[in-house]
Amino acid sequence: MMRTSLLLAAVYAAVANADHTITLRNNCAFAVGMTISSFPHVGTDYTGPPIPDIEAGASFDLTVPTGWNGRICDHPPNSGCQNDCFGGIAFGEASCSMTEWNFDAASIGGQVDYDISNIQGFSVPQQIVPDSGCATVTCTTVDCDCGQAYRPGDISGTCGGTGPIDQATRTCPSTASYTVVYCP
Repeated sequence: MMRTSLLLAAVYAAVANADHTITLRNNCAFAVGMTISSFPHVGTDYTGPPIPDIEAGASFDLTVPTGWNGRICDHPPNSGCQNDCFGGIAFGEASCSMTEWNFDAASIGGQVDYDISNIQGFSVPQQIVPDSGCATVTCTTVDCDCGQAYRPGDISGTCGGTGPIDQATRTCPSTASYTVVYCP
C-alpha cells in the first residue's frame, strides 16, 4: 500500500511539473494574428518563440511552461494588442479578443484557471475546449453571456456590476490540454 501511495505521489509530481499544450485552431475564413503575453508576470514567463499568424483552416500547438500565467490574444491591424495584449477599446484602438490562463497556481490547488476576455474589445469569435471534460466556454459575439466571457470594458469582472465576480472563469485539473478555436 505504501508503494502505491509513493507511486501515485511521484506520478502527480511529474504531471504537476509538466509543460502544457494549447492547440490554437483557426476555423475562420481569414488568417488570425496572434500574440502571447506573460502579463501580469506573476508566474513563469513564456520564453518560447512568438506565435505565427495562423492561416485559415490551420492549427498551431503552443507549449507553455509549468506555472505560466498569461494571455493569448488576436491582434488585428492597428489594435496595439501586440504589447502584452494591451490595446483595444481602452486605448482608443481596434479591439482585440483574448484568452487568459493561470496554470498550476498554488492559490487554486495547482489547477488551471482559464477564461475568454473581451475587456479589450471583441475581434474574433473564440471557444476554449479542455481535453479533460472540464467546462467549454464559447463567445461568438461582442455581447455573449457573462458566464462565457468577460464583456468589453468590464474590468471589475462582475458583468457590469450585475453579477458575482469572475463568473466567466473556469477551473480545471492541471493535467488538461486545451484547444482554442477561432470562429467555432
